[in-house]
Amino acid sequence: VMAQGNVEIWLGQLLHMAQQSLHAVIRTAAMAIAEASNFVFLEFFNTYPAQIGLLGLQLLWTRKSEVALNTVKYDRKIMASTKQLFSEQLHELIAQTTTNLTRVQRTKFETLITIHVHQHDIFEELYKRHIKNAHDFEWLKQSRFYFKDDIDKCIISITDVDFNYQNEFLGCTERLVITPLTDRCYITLAQALGMSMGAAPAGPAGTGKTETTKDMGKALGKFVVVFNCSDQMDYRGLGKIYKGLAQSGSWGCFDEFNRIDLPVLSVAAQQIAIVLACRKERKRQFIFTDGDVVDLNPEFGLFITMNPGYAGRQELPENLKMLFRTVAMMVPDRQIIIRVKLASCGFGENLALASKFYTLYKLCEEQLTKQVHYDFGLRNILSVLRTLGQNKRDNASDPESKIVMRVLRDMNLSKLVDEDEPLFLSLISDLFPAIVLDTAGYPQLEEAIREQCVEEKLVYHQPWVLKLIQLFETQRVRHGMMALGPSGAGKSVCIHVLMKAMSTCGSPTKEMRMNPKSITSPQMFGRLD
Repeated sequence: VMAQGNVEIWLGQLLHMAQQSLHAVIRTAAMAIAEASNFVFLEFFNTYPAQIGLLGLQLLWTRKSEVALNTVKYDRKIMASTKQLFSEQLHELIAQTTTNLTRVQRTKFETLITIHVHQHDIFEELYKRHIKNAHDFEWLKQSRFYFKDDIDKCIISITDVDFNYQNEFLGCTERLVITPLTDRCYITLAQALGMSMGAAPAGPAGTGKTETTKDMGKALGKFVVVFNCSDQMDYRGLGKIYKGLAQSGSWGCFDEFNRIDLPVLSVAAQQIAIVLACRKERKRQFIFTDGDVVDLNPEFGLFITMNPGYAGRQELPENLKMLFRTVAMMVPDRQIIIRVKLASCGFGENLALASKFYTLYKLCEEQLTKQVHYDFGLRNILSVLRTLGQNKRDNASDPESKIVMRVLRDMNLSKLVDEDEPLFLSLISDLFPAIVLDTAGYPQLEEAIREQCVEEKLVYHQPWVLKLIQLFETQRVRHGMMALGPSGAGKSVCIHVLMKAMSTCGSPTKEMRMNPKSITSPQMFGRLD
């Protein structure tokens, strides 16, 4: 595409061209899958880019499953053999993760495993229930991927709603672990879009409302934009966003929509109603509330997520509620998520380890004292899993349960209060019996801390030095840290000494101090003008 003419026209052509070329690659990939004779499983993923490899995996799975479901009446053994084939493919993929891969390749194979574990489980479920028909609801409720040659489009069907794959270039991205909850959420979102409505997942923090919307967008090859709503948004700003989404055909996900003030919400309801009514009537253009004539791309979607029952949250007005289908998302299926993530990091004993991991966190939530800063939720679990993958690769020779135990201990011990520490350690040693862990030593850093203590005329007190080491370990796996404790417990000194010691060890560290009490919140975080 030549860079000439008006910039917006040129960018539009560029986008169109990118989507066309992606579609062409998908077409060749679909043909490669159709030629069953010379199709090599792993070679396919190394020939095509990650996004198309993933789509190919889903096309292949849909194709094989439908063939099996349609011919099971004549051929008794086909379900069992297809199930066996999916298992073998899964083991081939898991074996790849332990080899030496680049970062992009690793993400690619982890994503393929994440999706394929789910596909394998669905088929196993169909096999156990003796489903013998491709029109059974158990099969129809899944996301099914087809490439229709006659209309030259890639179609994704969820229940009775068909979506065209949007050919948006996504690159090599991570995908969510699909659990029964995500599946149900997908069905509701698909139904809402089929009826030209918006969808509104609601539930407490950390249940994956925003992530599920983003993930469904990735599955359909869409561009998803997430807006974090705050009480500073006014109807003009929102109106601009709706117009942009309607023209570009992308999905907009408005996070924590009920934080917007009530007067703004009632205007927003009118604006959304106009856009959705136009989509329902399949018009090409509509007149917006401010009198602008706006073109409409029918592929767009509106999603809002809500956290009910917090301070500073509104109850949505009735005229807004009727435009959205709601989905309740309460408890994520943690054990499934842990299991799939462990499999994608290359852990062979993923089932046993996942149940131990899950049990430990459940017991922690129930038995430890309730502190404000404790979090044994999904976000913590995911950051532990990320560190686990790294550790598995660094210490490939260690037994898997030892790696899991070590990471669980190191990442949770530093934030526990004194009375909870022995309880946590006894819980973890009950779950992983007969494993003795060594503590990692940092001789160079400890030496530097000792020097700093002499310099600052401080006492080299062993429990306090342990806190310094824990802060150092936390800083390696986390972006932000929080030091908690009563005044005079040595929090600031702890941070300072660690900073100087790290600078001595060859990683110079600076600090910028702010006192948030002395400035207003818009000065600290900025504001919408």
